[in-house]
This record gives sequence, C-alpha cells and structure tokens, in this order.
Amino acid sequence: MNGNDAIYPMATEGNNFNEGLTKRELIAAMAMQGLLSDPQESGVYATVADVAVEYADALIERLSADPKEGVNR
Repeated sequence: MNGNDAIYPMATEGNNFNEGLTKRELIAAMAMQGLLSDPQESGVYATVADVAVEYADALIERLSADPKEGVNR
C-alpha cells in the first residue's frame, strides 16, 4: 500500500483524472479530527497536525506489512 495513492480518483472532462486526496491525507485528516474532538485539547495545532500524520504513517506501514507477521506491540 502506498500512502500517496489517490483514495477517490474522479474522472473529469476528457480523459483527465482529478486525483483527490491521497490515502495518507485522508487518514491524517481522520486522525486529526479525532485528536481535536476532545474539548480539553489545548495543544498547538501544528503539533496536533504532526501527530495526525504520524498516526497515518503508522497505519499505512502496518497495513502494508505481511499479514502473517502479526501485530508488533
């Protein structure tokens, strides 16, 4: 799995495609949404964004691994 693959490619006029969000961008946005859903969150937004991207990268790496390897905890 490549995190830079488009998640929702859309056809546009002619044979052109709008790539839309990448898998990495979508997962990071979802992680950031969860992180910011805490009303007590007082973190710096840039830090929250960095953490969201780290979560996205970790998920993509795990999903790219051989399923026979199991989960490393």
